[in-house]
Amino acid sequence: MKKQWRMHCLFRCSLAAVLLVTLIFASSCGSQTAPLTAESLKNAEYQGIYPQPIELSDGQYEGEPFVEGAASRPTVTFMEPYALGDLDGDGVEDAAVLLVESSGGSGSFVYLAAVLNRDGTPQNTATTLLGDRTQVEGLTIESGQIGLKVLTHGPDDPMCCPSQESEETYVLEGGQLQQQGTSP
Repeated sequence: MKKQWRMHCLFRCSLAAVLLVTLIFASSCGSQTAPLTAESLKNAEYQGIYPQPIELSDGQYEGEPFVEGAASRPTVTFMEPYALGDLDGDGVEDAAVLLVESSGGSGSFVYLAAVLNRDGTPQNTATTLLGDRTQVEGLTIESGQIGLKVLTHGPDDPMCCPSQESEETYVLEGGQLQQQGTSP
């Protein structure tokens, strides 16, 4: 009887161990962070453009008119391209996003936003101004660095037509985007 009881206990303990290992494996497989998508980035909250954070809806933000009944109002637009890659070294793909702000005048101010992936939810942690009517021709994230190929205004360029080609590199440090270098 004792032998039969030991065999029964051994079987139950083995079964419990197999079930526990299966549950641990299944839970770790399902815990991968969902990737950031264009849709999630176009519907995220961004800071650093206006005093208060703004939330995009389908890639657009439109604030209240500056003067009641007037047409001029603050706007922010999500701009292609965007880039995916790990910005904070946690092994999860984050994003670099371009936003264009206009307040009704002739300026179109281009911003670079670093967006971290927090359990599948975009979290904008830093935003920096690239310039007025700066044209971004390429955007990448490699080895934690954001790389930009841009056209900026030379000393004799009209505002419509920047002609100075350069490559810029930014890193996320201490919650800020820091420019690491510029090359012509």
